[in-house]
Amino acid sequence: MTLAADFRQQWHDRAWGGPQQHGLVAVSTGVDSMVLLALLSHLPAAERPQLTVVHVNHELRAQSREEEAFLTRWCAQHGLPLVVKHWPVADHPVHGTEAAARQFRYAFFAEQLRVQGADWVATAHQADEQAETILLKLIRGGQLDQLTGMAASRPLPPGQVIHPLLPFTKAQLRKYAQQHQLPWYEDATNQELAASRNRVRHQILPALTRENPQVVDHLGDYGQQLAAVLAVADRALDATLATLVTSWQPVTGQIAPLLARPAAEQRLLLTRLIKRVAPTVSARPAHLTQALHLLANRQRATGAVSLGAGWQVSKEYRTFYVKKAEKFGKKSVSDFSFMVDLNQWQPVGDNWLLGVFSTPNSAPQLHPVGLTVPDWPLTVRSWRSGDQLRLAGNHHQSVRRALINAKVPQQQRSQVAVLVTAQGTVLAALGVKWSVLPPRQHTTNYYIGIQPVLAKGEQHE
Repeated sequence: MTLAADFRQQWHDRAWGGPQQHGLVAVSTGVDSMVLLALLSHLPAAERPQLTVVHVNHELRAQSREEEAFLTRWCAQHGLPLVVKHWPVADHPVHGTEAAARQFRYAFFAEQLRVQGADWVATAHQADEQAETILLKLIRGGQLDQLTGMAASRPLPPGQVIHPLLPFTKAQLRKYAQQHQLPWYEDATNQELAASRNRVRHQILPALTRENPQVVDHLGDYGQQLAAVLAVADRALDATLATLVTSWQPVTGQIAPLLARPAAEQRLLLTRLIKRVAPTVSARPAHLTQALHLLANRQRATGAVSLGAGWQVSKEYRTFYVKKAEKFGKKSVSDFSFMVDLNQWQPVGDNWLLGVFSTPNSAPQLHPVGLTVPDWPLTVRSWRSGDQLRLAGNHHQSVRRALINAKVPQQQRSQVAVLVTAQGTVLAALGVKWSVLPPRQHTTNYYIGIQPVLAKGEQHE
């Protein structure tokens, strides 16, 4: 069968719809997306959805303007509606440009799904990129379900994202484009090895391919097998969770039955529970370990472990909860303890964000501090009577005295949290006072800041 015939068969098998469907096609003008557009446009009329091309000009390269003009002409010549969105250079971040660009694209796709009443947006991810994704996840670590790679479709409210080219390799798509004389543009930044995906694409995956030319197919097969196994495992875990969870609003369960399960199963059950109630949160192994240690610790009747994005696992005597974290002002900070994630802002209650960064960024008033490897991980917790802040000249001051000197009302003092190292050194009484820990010869510089959560539309100066 030809690639076009295989594509048509897959389109039919996936039931992604015919003329009654309205779909968006994300086109970058690269070879993959131009082939996707051609394959969709050439489906028989009785099977072809209504199509609208969507294009983001990221303004990252001088060539971007030429690509937009080319696509505008192409769509006009082929009678295809086109919507273009620019990502202004002024909005580009100093760091994390790739992630920010992706966030901008998918926000635009979601907006167009809503505005146009479309059913889906098709992107041109293909088998090589699937293999790259699996290798990157394997290298970086994380949850096992991430090794399944990209699914054929996923929700993007109010519609979904579909990946019709996942079964096809880059070589197949390039061959199709050459045979049908399709024009496309090469993105020069795809050759730059500073990006980890590009190193996988141009160095690691080619080396694996030399060992076995079928490596891309094999990685895809493993991903599909793993997805099938995890689907079966999830059904079994859900059946067990039904016996452990006593309420779903908020998620509430009894600790003893959970801890009665084998240790490995406890982790799987907690991971599955978090995924069900907070799908956007990726529970890190360290967070799971800390949560299970908290639940098993008979010396701590209450406490909480942050999972990120405002979610936490909390403990109150014999009961555990998976829910959004309370603000400091809503409950005592004695029930509030979690590890800090590096290189991101995260909520610490009472509408404040804490950030610990390995390099200075554009955020104002970052406090430099010198840390060693044993200082990690950092934790936010309640202050204790013995906590001391380090002052200049190697002097110290109790956190209690710092709160009094700062005229923090007595009834609010218990709600102040401290940032501490793994060795118990207090780096700050958050919002009150910093310790003086300047960079030294044997330390590594880090930069810590705290800033208010802004209302939608506001910007930090």
